Amino acid sequence: MLNNILEISKRASKNGRVPIKIALLKIHNDSTSTNKNGLHWKKEYVQNAMDSVIGMPLCTEFADDDKEVPIGHGLTGSEYDSNGNAQPVFENSVVVGTCESVSIETIIDESGNEIEVLATDGYLYNQRYPKFVKWVRKNYAIGKVDTSIEIMGTPENENQIIYEEDEPKEEFRTPKTFCFTGSAILGVSPADDDAIVLEVAQKKENKEENKEMEFNMDEIKSTIQATISEMNEKSESYETKISELNSQIEAKDAELAEKDSKISELNASIADMQKALDDIRAEQSSSWDQMRILEEEIAKAKVAEKLSEVDSALGEFSAEEKEVAKDDIDKLKENINACKKKEELNNVTSEINSIKSKICMNIVEKQKKAEADAKIAEQNSKKETVETEDIFSEMCTEVTTSDEEDLNIF
Repeated sequence: MLNNILEISKRASKNGRVPIKIALLKIHNDSTSTNKNGLHWKKEYVQNAMDSVIGMPLCTEFADDDKEVPIGHGLTGSEYDSNGNAQPVFENSVVVGTCESVSIETIIDESGNEIEVLATDGYLYNQRYPKFVKWVRKNYAIGKVDTSIEIMGTPENENQIIYEEDEPKEEFRTPKTFCFTGSAILGVSPADDDAIVLEVAQKKENKEENKEMEFNMDEIKSTIQATISEMNEKSESYETKISELNSQIEAKDAELAEKDSKISELNASIADMQKALDDIRAEQSSSWDQMRILEEEIAKAKVAEKLSEVDSALGEFSAEEKEVAKDDIDKLKENINACKKKEELNNVTSEINSIKSKICMNIVEKQKKAEADAKIAEQNSKKETVETEDIFSEMCTEVTTSDEEDLNIF
């Protein structure tokens, strides 16, 4: 059996949408396999049509006015185009999501076997159908949520599905040329474990015959009454199943509430978070997600502590003094921020000491240079000579006479 819902996000919705991954159908890699509807999905033909999944609606028919529990496709009948081809009408269904991408993937089914499936990644509209999204999450957690793919022919083939076989049979037929038009999320057991396929517009209808059927009110009333009777018989069985599922949901809610209570206690400090992490490891070895969250918080706290240690250790220096080690400081902070585990932060103190040494050495070097420059300036000032003026220079002028006689003032 194949669980059609492969994955649904546990986190709060983003932009009012919850991511979901669905297996639309199982691809049959041998020539004889079919699903319970007799359809043989050949990989080549599925690949040719898979682009039509992009933008395809995810739909459901709700069982109640609360828009919580899904039933089926919501098919109410058919309309006929100008060529007499039947076109389905789903007036009892609503669009609850969108398919955004498509791929062929290998997964493990519930029996442990590898199978190929056509998968889609898309969204459920949580803002519009919050109760329904909650229902999908709960039922995905406790067992299985089924989906049902809808296909029809392409416009170039007048919306008629083309089969590989010349005479396709109910018990074996291979859709060859077709397109995907929608996928319904179901709340009741499907006829096909892999994925229910609703084939529409398979053949042209005779308009005159349809008119006669439309006006045969007795037959219509008889069909309606038979359907109501059948539904009433199944109602009690469905109610029993729903009651069992609700009991399982309540048990799961209690378990989740207990986990939420534990998580709310893990907020005091790094030491408290570390202790709580150890307790969770001892009590629940499977709670890896919670452990990763706590480890990240502890690492962030350690990073912040080490960054504070860097700023504190270098706070005694001015911005100008730290300029010589700016690249080293930036690189150290970058390495601290990049640390993923607290063990990686053990060498921070030695790196801080190395940076402080570099700054101090630069300061000492500048001081020595300043002292040397001061001595040179002092020596240069002593070498300078100041020229003085001789006030007796005129009185010492040598006097001579033409007769070279001594002068005697007496």
